[in-house]
Amino acid sequence: MLVTGKTRVYGIVGDPVEHSLSPVMHNAAFRELGINSVYVPFRVLSRFLGDAVRGLRSQGVLGFNVTVPHKVKILKYLQKLDPLARRIGAVNTVQNVDGKLVGYNTDATGAVKTLEQNGVRLRDSAVTILGAGGAARAIVFALAGISPKIAVLNRTPEKALRLRGEVKRKIQRSIDIGQLTKGNLAKALSATDVLVNATSVGMERDSDRLPIDEAVLRRNLTVFDIVYAKWETDLLRKARLTGCKTIGGIEMLLRQGAAAFEIWTGREAPLNTMREALARAIGD
Repeated sequence: MLVTGKTRVYGIVGDPVEHSLSPVMHNAAFRELGINSVYVPFRVLSRFLGDAVRGLRSQGVLGFNVTVPHKVKILKYLQKLDPLARRIGAVNTVQNVDGKLVGYNTDATGAVKTLEQNGVRLRDSAVTILGAGGAARAIVFALAGISPKIAVLNRTPEKALRLRGEVKRKIQRSIDIGQLTKGNLAKALSATDVLVNATSVGMERDSDRLPIDEAVLRRNLTVFDIVYAKWETDLLRKARLTGCKTIGGIEMLLRQGAAAFEIWTGREAPLNTMREALARAIGD
């Protein structure tokens, strides 16, 4: 075992991973329920992902989350995929079942629950999603079967094109795609009810890279930023000042984390305890 004694080990794999609040959330849940487990971060460079996964498996780590940039690349190192994860083509949660690594995607349900908890009527809402990476894929597949219109804008249009093809092939739904530029974003938002930032922009100090101009925002738009580095990202601040309804990424982090916790432990996640731990960690 990675940790001596009877302590069970869980963790998160990504690069970077220092910003992650998952250890705070999960360790608080373990303490609350009296589970002898620890959750630790593992920074893993892309070229070492296979070695890292084999190491975690051989050391008896019982489960781990997967964050950027590994949510798609991780698939080839797993022995089994949950049907939802297979359909999405991205994994953010892995369970070690007697040495067999099983991949799940809890981002999808986390995003849907977050929007619904905030009063968004998805069946009546056109949604524009920024990004086509692992988290974006989960959100697209989750919403494509619910919302009447989905548009995906990505900096590299080829990636969005592949995603459109997969959505059409796997769930027989059509989505609009385009390159993420100021002009395309302004055009998309003119017919959008909900804007979702599913890129990592805003996680550090690069929020100005996102081509959002206050002029394209409007009061009846809901803006959901899955980045959770702080209570209010630059995008959310701009949206709030414009009069938009805003939704931060903390609730999605909580919901996807709770689903992962229940997969690993078979016990109901203590949501209030996890939410309070996140609030203390992120501060004002």
